[in-house]
Amino acid sequence: MDPITLLSIALAPGIFWVWYFYKKDRYDPEPKKLIIYTFLLGALVTIPAGIINSIFISSSFENMGILMKFFAAFVVIGPVEEISKYMAIRIYSLKSKEFDEPIDAMLYSVVAALGFATFENFLYISQYGASLILMRAITGCLGHAGFSGIVGYYVGKAKFSSPKNNNLVYKGLAIAAFSHGLFDFVLFTQTILALLFIPLLIVLIYFLSKRLGEMSSASPFKPSDNYDFKCPKCKKKVLSSSNFCAECGYKFKR
Repeated sequence: MDPITLLSIALAPGIFWVWYFYKKDRYDPEPKKLIIYTFLLGALVTIPAGIINSIFISSSFENMGILMKFFAAFVVIGPVEEISKYMAIRIYSLKSKEFDEPIDAMLYSVVAALGFATFENFLYISQYGASLILMRAITGCLGHAGFSGIVGYYVGKAKFSSPKNNNLVYKGLAIAAFSHGLFDFVLFTQTILALLFIPLLIVLIYFLSKRLGEMSSASPFKPSDNYDFKCPKCKKKVLSSSNFCAECGYKFKR
């Protein structure tokens, strides 16, 4: 299969999930340019993360004992990949003036994670075949999105808490790295324990869904209950003083 076709197959689930999570930012949607850059940076940091992983993990990893697999999952892969994805948003998205509501940090983290997962998907299907993409669309994309969503949740809380508490960022990274390590470790065992990835993934998705809703509700752009103006695009009632529609994101010309 030619590289362009493989790339298209690898991109499809990542783009779908980006669109899905982008719609969760209801009150002040981020510029699409910012989302694209964040996705690309997430894909880019896969390279240094892969290099670091390869330094500490032998190429004969599959034949290693359980202790080495524990080391690889919890000490190398989990921390390295979660820090890498965090750096992908730290160097650009978190410095943007558009970072003005709690949900933004979660969205940036998830989008960067999906860029990371998409590059991984390309590598996997290039080596093992395109049939893996359905599994990777769930375990790879949603797994990475869930781990990074934890980081984004705490980054958002750190920025908008009063007083500000930057230690929350380290807490989020630690939880995400441990969760990532646990997820990978049960798969690495290649035993009945590997089935634990299913409940772990369900918990991750539940966390992501609940926290996105929580952060969205905390948006300073959320309209009040006094709806007395119709959006010219979707015709939903919104507060007359609002600058945008909470339903479709349409920005009013004042």
